[in-house]
Amino acid sequence: VFCGAGLIADDLRHNALQLYFARPLKKRDYLTGKAAVIFFFLLIVTLIPGIVFIIFKMIFAGSFQFFASYPWLILSVIAYSLLITIFFAFYTLLLSSIGKNRRYVAILIFGVYIFSDIFSAIFKEIFRSPYFYLLSIKSNLQQVGAVLFDQRTPWNIPWYYSLLVIVAICLFSAYMLKRKVRGVEIIK
Repeated sequence: VFCGAGLIADDLRHNALQLYFARPLKKRDYLTGKAAVIFFFLLIVTLIPGIVFIIFKMIFAGSFQFFASYPWLILSVIAYSLLITIFFAFYTLLLSSIGKNRRYVAILIFGVYIFSDIFSAIFKEIFRSPYFYLLSIKSNLQQVGAVLFDQRTPWNIPWYYSLLVIVAICLFSAYMLKRKVRGVEIIK
């Protein structure tokens, strides 16, 4: 995620957006290219280790009994990996578009993630309601991940609330990116 901290921030700092959009490049193409970098690195650390773990488990077990017992596991790994990748791509691009300084953006990405967890724990303890876990990015991802892996959810709140929070953050990020990244009109 931190590798994407400077993706849009560097372009804003160096006023490179005008150069990109001076060519027949659409906003969608620009953002897709930036998101592809984040997708690549996140899939390397989420999808590939999960699939390698399943393969090694079958190799060391010496049979396909593990796969026969948990046939949905490979789909769960793929779905959760894609959930994390898509969420953090939107999250990183949004926060990257806010500032022009790469270090500031990296701190912001880390800070929002950590402080969302801290604030949700504080409010949960004050008001004694598990619904404040919906303020935490990590808790929402864990809640949806538990459902994808057919486990009991960690908090006593409906899992689809967490999914709605994740989708809402992605939609808000897409909306803000659409407004923040502007092309330059070329007059011939």
